[in-house]
Amino acid sequence: MTVIKLDAATLAKVKAGDTPVFLSDESGVPLLRVRVLPEAPTSEPELSPEEWKRRMDPKGGMTTAQMQEYLRGLGGP
Repeated sequence: MTVIKLDAATLAKVKAGDTPVFLSDESGVPLLRVRVLPEAPTSEPELSPEEWKRRMDPKGGMTTAQMQEYLRGLGGP
């Protein structure tokens, strides 16, 4: 794997916009489109105890097979 370290100014440019980021050579020819991921949350969401219980309840969920069938039904590649 190749790691390219960005200086603070370049990193700020990458994180600044909501539009796609393209890396280019010195003449401006695009070389690579970069997907910038959003920052990971640093804390748990603020949910009521009832909502936590609902989300943790395995009833009403799907088995792996049911989820795979559901995803197949969505189409796509």
